[in-house]
Amino acid sequence: MDIIEKTGNLDSFVLDFIKQINSDKPINQKVLESLASICKFFNYKRGFVYQTDGFRFYHLQETVGEGAHVHREKFEIKQMTKYQSLHLENNNYFCAGLGEDIDKETRDILQFYNSDSLFIRDFKDTEGKIIGFIGFADNPDNSSLNLKEVEAIYLTAGLITKEIAAREYQERGKRAAKTLESIMNNMGVDIYVNSFDSHDMLYANESMAAPYGGKKHFENKKCWQALYTDKTGECEFCPKKHLIDENGLPTKVYSWDYERPFDKSWFRVFSAAFSWTDGQMAHVITSVDITNQKHIEEQLKVAKEKAENLDRLKSAFLANMSHEIRTPLNAIVGFSDLMAEVDDAEERREYNVIVQENNKLLLHLISDILDLSKIESGILDFEIEDIDARKLCSEIERIYDVKEKAVPVVFDHDSPPYIIQTDKKRLTQVITNFVNNALKFTTTGQVTIGYHLDKDNMLEVYVQDTGIGINPEKVDQVFERFVKLNTFAQGTGLGLSICKSIIEQLGGTIGVESELGVGSRFWFKHPYQAS
Repeated sequence: MDIIEKTGNLDSFVLDFIKQINSDKPINQKVLESLASICKFFNYKRGFVYQTDGFRFYHLQETVGEGAHVHREKFEIKQMTKYQSLHLENNNYFCAGLGEDIDKETRDILQFYNSDSLFIRDFKDTEGKIIGFIGFADNPDNSSLNLKEVEAIYLTAGLITKEIAAREYQERGKRAAKTLESIMNNMGVDIYVNSFDSHDMLYANESMAAPYGGKKHFENKKCWQALYTDKTGECEFCPKKHLIDENGLPTKVYSWDYERPFDKSWFRVFSAAFSWTDGQMAHVITSVDITNQKHIEEQLKVAKEKAENLDRLKSAFLANMSHEIRTPLNAIVGFSDLMAEVDDAEERREYNVIVQENNKLLLHLISDILDLSKIESGILDFEIEDIDARKLCSEIERIYDVKEKAVPVVFDHDSPPYIIQTDKKRLTQVITNFVNNALKFTTTGQVTIGYHLDKDNMLEVYVQDTGIGINPEKVDQVFERFVKLNTFAQGTGLGLSICKSIIEQLGGTIGVESELGVGSRFWFKHPYQAS
């Protein structure tokens, strides 16, 4: 039997309503049933509850009765009329119906809720701030409600608001816990908490627990049992002593870097002492993954060492360059002066040959310096065209046929005529640099130019000599800038470095194999596409 059937007067309704609202039913069910009871007893067609989101809007939480579709799902707090706000703040309720004697403000409120009669009561939080209101609308007798009936609606609606407020506090607690947990799990930081005295694990967020198989791994364990497999007691590096003062009170945050043993990831760890929920002193540890930062630091360290080494090499290069440039210049100036003073034609020709050789040497030095500046500026130019590898090597061989040298430069003219798309001038520069280096250090045997297609369909061009070879410890240095393995040999130490840059920009690779006392084989691989 519902309330309407078992009560015949207002006092009985209120008493039965109190019993209903104090039942053990779920809060949501009690709110809806109580709204319906008030609507029936006082002949309201609809009841509703609005709550704030704490920021900007009122949201419709519950509604019962006819015409529920007329309710707004939400509206901005500022849309509530000033008159309604003042009424709720001063009287805690608003009650009115359409009539000839109502003022404009009252009419505006009724129209806002699409109603011809309305009762609204607010509800507040513990700080006295309005957080929502409960309302009943469309009672044809609303304007004739007596004071006792209004008080009864106010009282019973107030009992509903207490249930709503209790529900709100429960939900706030759940939302706060969920929000905090979400923040803890998504802030990109590993977090765990253990007891300061017993070392029992108290909490671990998801990112901390994931590498260990989940949070169950940390349940009922000491911190050293959860984190290590080789510990049987408190870790010797435990930061406890850094976290409390002589009175046992928390002090500053302590931090250190740590490498996780099973995956070699690096973390920056921060420790602090604080009071846990049950009052015991707890130890919170947060750690940020700095593996990438460590790698960058290592790269910067290597880069710094390279830069410092490069700076030393540049200084040595400048000192060497001043000597290298002065040598041909002194020869050119000196023998040019002698040529003007001697009368013997044969002697003058000898001086002229010396001047020409030093002119070429000086030109080569300047060319290397210009190429280096272009490479560093990223403006090394290329003119790509179809080049016959056999023809190119034959032309280089003929250049050395007319020169006086200790050993011959030979090329196999039966090699197949592979056509490659490349810069002829730059490729000639690389091969002749290989040959010139080979001739510097070869006094017996020969220097061989050759090429073939490798298994990756790259054209491998090589220059092989029978010279003194290179120390195995220094083979990897030959293509670095300013490196001269033999300080007594002519050159800037730039040639092979320039060759490396040229080949790499042409899409190839470069290398060397050498054996002391046997000889060296310099090579580069150039992209090749069969036509």
